[in-house]
Amino acid sequence: MAMTGSVGKYGWMKVVDVMTKDPLIMLPSETIAQAAELLAVNKIRQLPVVKERELIGIITDRDIRSFLSGSLFSEPEAREKALHTKIGDVMTRDPLTLSPDDELRDAVELLINEKVGGIPVVDGAEGIVGIVTYVDVLRCFLNRLQEEQP
Repeated sequence: MAMTGSVGKYGWMKVVDVMTKDPLIMLPSETIAQAAELLAVNKIRQLPVVKERELIGIITDRDIRSFLSGSLFSEPEAREKALHTKIGDVMTRDPLTLSPDDELRDAVELLINEKVGGIPVVDGAEGIVGIVTYVDVLRCFLNRLQEEQP
């Protein structure tokens, strides 16, 4: 589903203009419990997973809920074991990515078409440099609406 209508005066916007720079990240050796805590404390929904700044996956609050759902009503030992599972065993490998120089329009279309809440932003030389989420896009949109008010 392509976006319709004119891009207008904001057609120049790039991913770098709205992304969250230097996002919180996880290592594949960290645990589900650690990821769940980091997500909750920071009120975010996705964490890029890196190995030496190279993006290797992404873990989301939905991934964690889904993984733990089988352990919710079982024995406490099973839930404890699930919480100590390594992120590398649960993460989505090879996630969608964007470049900082990609057009914002393309990022929004990806978010909508792929039905994801966030996409890591990767620079060829630096590795992961940000993440663009639907909240970033909405915040940008709200700022533009406020700028246009009389």
